Amino acid sequence: MFKQVVEALLNGQFICPTAFPDAFEYLSHATNADKINTFLKPLDRELLNLDGELFYAAYTVVDDSNRAAIRDAFSEVRSQLRPVVEWMDMVMTALGQDMPIRARDEIRLHQLLQAIEHEPSLSEQLNRLTQLTLFKTNRPGLNEQLAWVLQKLEQAGYLVRPNPQASVYIATGKINYLHGLIAFLNDAESLDLDQHAAGNNDGEQQELFL
Repeated sequence: MFKQVVEALLNGQFICPTAFPDAFEYLSHATNADKINTFLKPLDRELLNLDGELFYAAYTVVDDSNRAAIRDAFSEVRSQLRPVVEWMDMVMTALGQDMPIRARDEIRLHQLLQAIEHEPSLSEQLNRLTQLTLFKTNRPGLNEQLAWVLQKLEQAGYLVRPNPQASVYIATGKINYLHGLIAFLNDAESLDLDQHAAGNNDGEQQELFL
């Protein structure tokens, strides 16, 4: 298990009980976590635990050897931030929830679709979502659009579908990482998502994400 966990962390995976139950259980034992951390330190990484729901490897040093990798990771997260936040807002409204989605929350496609079909503003919001890069599609029907959005979220690591034959999705710990990232950015500065999406001044911001 040590080898599999190290490889997953170095590949940028977010290890949570939903997406990687065996690896998460392994890291939940302090002895194992210490072994992983000892291995990561010479690679300028450290093992972090977020909210008890998520393990991931963060850079401890930024230099020429890893700057490109950090830039790529920053660009990926930045491109996903607005679409995923808007999707969470749509789900909160559709399901009448007071709190945004967190790790281990269930998303039932048919329940969500029924709410969207009965509210024109939600149908319009879903249509707008499918114009954003992460979710972009020309599929016309609400059912097809929603299934596509959930599929893209699964591919991006925010959701898993325990039973491929069912339409129930579970939020992963990466959702909590996104919440933490938003909170950090809100504390660090007044965030304008559109401005950051269009801007080229990424140097300092990249290092804040890792």
